[in-house]
Amino acid sequence: MDTKKLKNYVELTPRVSHWYSMLQEVRERLLSIIGDLYEEMLDFTPDERNFETIGTLLLHIAAIEWSWVFEDIDGLEMDYEKFKHAFALRSDVDIPQMKGKKKLFYLNQLKEVREEIFQRLTKFSDDDLDIIIESNSDKFSIEWVLFHILEHETMHIGQILLLKRLHEKQSLR
Repeated sequence: MDTKKLKNYVELTPRVSHWYSMLQEVRERLLSIIGDLYEEMLDFTPDERNFETIGTLLLHIAAIEWSWVFEDIDGLEMDYEKFKHAFALRSDVDIPQMKGKKKLFYLNQLKEVREEIFQRLTKFSDDDLDIIIESNSDKFSIEWVLFHILEHETMHIGQILLLKRLHEKQSLR
C-alpha cells in the first residue's frame, strides 16, 4: 500500500485509522474501476440467474458493509427495502437484480454507507477492535469484521473486472 496516499483521520484512533485507510484504499480502487462504466454495463450479466450485474454487486458491497457494522456489531435492523436487490441471487429469496439505475445511484449508496461507517468508527477506541461479537452463533472480533469488509469488497472488485471484460468481449462480436 502506498503510504503517501493514506490520510491521517484525526477523528479516529491509530488502529482504527489504519483499518479505515485500508478500506478507503480499496474503495478508491473500486471507484477507479467503475469510473468509465456507462449505464448499459452496470446492467450486464452473462447469465441473469447465476451472475450478479455490476450494479447489483455495487449495491451488495454497500449493503454488506452496512450489515456487518450496524447489524452485527450494533444490533440494528437493516432497511430491507433499501437493500433488498443487493441479495438478488440468494437461494432463499426471489428478488430481481437491480437494473436501470444510473451510476450516480450506486455511487451515492456506496458513499452514504461509507460516511455512516466513518461516523461509527469515530466512536471506537483501539481496544474496541478486540471486542468479540456474536453473529449467527459465530464469534468475531471487531477488527476481524473490518478485515472481512475489506476482503469482501476486494473479492467483488475481481468479479466486476471480470464482468467488464466479458461485456467488452461480447460487445466486439
